Amino acid sequence: MTCDNPSHINASDAAQETKLTVQALKIERLEEKQEELRERLKVVEKWVIGAAAVLAAGVTLIGFATNISKAYL
Repeated sequence: MTCDNPSHINASDAAQETKLTVQALKIERLEEKQEELRERLKVVEKWVIGAAAVLAAGVTLIGFATNISKAYL
């Protein structure tokens, strides 16, 4: 489809340029949101690792305590 009207072509180019700009801004916002979510995930991972370490230490101590109490019974 060809159009000989230059004003129509310019309007079409402007509309496409606007759409491209909007899409570029959306992509930029999504990339920023993705980076924010990655940072939040790192924080959660650290909390989970810390909680797992505390639980492992607690289970180990309980295991030692039960074995020691069995030895003295």
